[in-house]
Amino acid sequence: MRQRTRTQQHGMIGAGLLALGFLVGSCLPDPLPVTGIPVLKPEIVVSTQIIPDASLAVLLTKSFGALDFSDDSDPQELIEQIAVDDAVVTVTGPDSTYRLINLGTGVYGGIYIPFQPRASYRLDVTSESLGSVTATTTVQPPVSFDELITELYFNGFDDTLLQVTHQFADPVGKDWYMINVQDLRRQDALENLLNPRSFTRLIDDANFDGRNHRESFRVIYRDYYVGDTTAIYLARISEEYYNFMKLRLDNRYSFTEYLSEPVNYPTNVVGGKGFFNLQVPDVRIVIVGTEGME
Repeated sequence: MRQRTRTQQHGMIGAGLLALGFLVGSCLPDPLPVTGIPVLKPEIVVSTQIIPDASLAVLLTKSFGALDFSDDSDPQELIEQIAVDDAVVTVTGPDSTYRLINLGTGVYGGIYIPFQPRASYRLDVTSESLGSVTATTTVQPPVSFDELITELYFNGFDDTLLQVTHQFADPVGKDWYMINVQDLRRQDALENLLNPRSFTRLIDDANFDGRNHRESFRVIYRDYYVGDTTAIYLARISEEYYNFMKLRLDNRYSFTEYLSEPVNYPTNVVGGKGFFNLQVPDVRIVIVGTEGME
C-alpha cells in the first residue's frame, strides 16, 4: 500500500522527556565506605525546536549522573525531577529581544518570533537554582520535500516497517540535513518526541552537492499499522549540530542514557550542556496506509 503526501505544514511545540535501576546485591558483601569522590554540580542542559509557524520551544533540564536514574525509572517522575522550571529565558535577534513563556515541565515557548535565515540569535537563560547559561546560533535556511512517499513493508520477521521515499533539491555548497519520523499518538506524545528509539536520519551532501537527492529508507524500532498518524520532518542543520546529533545517535540506547549529557559531547552552550539550534523544518503529517493527510 502506497501513499503520496501533499504539502502541508503543521506547527508543533515539541517538548517533553522520558527516561527509564535495577540493582540486585543480596549475595554481595556490604560495600566499604568510599570518601573523597567529588559531587558534580548539576548544569543546565538546553534543547530547542523551531517549528514552521515561527514558534520556538526551549527545553531546559539539569544534568544528572549515570547512577542517579536507571532504565526502569518512571518517565514522568524523571521529567519532574530534572526539569528546570525557575528560569527566565530570552532570545535576542537582529531586531528585538523576546521573553519566552514558561509552559511547565522545563518547556519555555515563544508564540511568534520572526526568525530570519542566516541571521544570528542568542539564547540567555537565568535560573535561580542553577545559574546562567548563554548560547548563540545561526538560523539555517529552510528546505522542502519535493516528493514524499510512504508505504508499509513486511520484513519477514513479523515486523511491519514504514518505508519512506523522498526527494529534495540540494543547493551548491556544503550542507547537512536531518530527517525525523515521529509517532503522533496523543497518549504518549512526550515519549515520542524525545525517545532515542524515535527515528532520526542524518544526511551529508558529500555525494550529491548541488543536485536532487532521492533515497528510500525503512523506519525501525516499531511496527506500523494502517491508520497510524506519523509526522515526517526535513530540516537543514549546521555542521556542528550534525556532529552533535551523530554522536548522540551512535551512543544512546536507553531513555536514561539519552537524557544524560556526557561531558565529552560537543556543545555551544556556555556554562551548560546541550545544543541551541535553529532550523525551520518542512513537516508532513502522514496517515499510514491511506490517501489522506492531517
